[in-house]
Amino acid sequence: MPRPIDAAKDQAILVAATELLFSEGPMACSMDAVARRARVSKVTVYARYANRQALLDAVVQQCVRELSVELDRAPSSRLGVREALVGFGDRLLCFIQSDAYWRLIRAMASLQGLTEAEAAAIYQQGPQSTLLRLAAWMQAADAAGLGYFPAPERDAEQLLGMWIGLDVVRALYGLPPRRDAQAVRHHVACVVDAFLLIHEPRPTMP
Repeated sequence: MPRPIDAAKDQAILVAATELLFSEGPMACSMDAVARRARVSKVTVYARYANRQALLDAVVQQCVRELSVELDRAPSSRLGVREALVGFGDRLLCFIQSDAYWRLIRAMASLQGLTEAEAAAIYQQGPQSTLLRLAAWMQAADAAGLGYFPAPERDAEQLLGMWIGLDVVRALYGLPPRRDAQAVRHHVACVVDAFLLIHEPRPTMP
């Protein structure tokens, strides 16, 4: 019989890989480095992840799930739509403005030893996955008559762009975030209110 998976070791591996990814970049997440930091054997890491890319995929997927917990539940009211989007946007922008995130972005921008295929995989599991998750949620809201999202993926990209603005460009130039936590919440709420005004549910035909 196969040995049961040790949940504590699994968590230690993911925590170690996450810390390395956001402190030193993707190239720091070697199987050896993760094993040392998690205080497990390299054999234990390989028993769970076939290679570094599989481990990075798991880390990024977990990060996306944690950032978008508000999208786990389909909205049941117009107020619920607004509350979910504000909560998600607040969580996302606070993460995006963190020093750890921008160290990662600069490492990704320079590739720092990553192949284009590895960088593309991180993009697919991170930003693209977040976009598709938001689009699916918007599609559910549209189907429930709680919003008008005729092109959910395009609408999701529009909202993300309205939230983020020039923050990515600022970070690549080494400039600090413009907003503190309180200003982020205000910005997110204002954007959501403006966005929902142009995405109000269409009246049903008699």
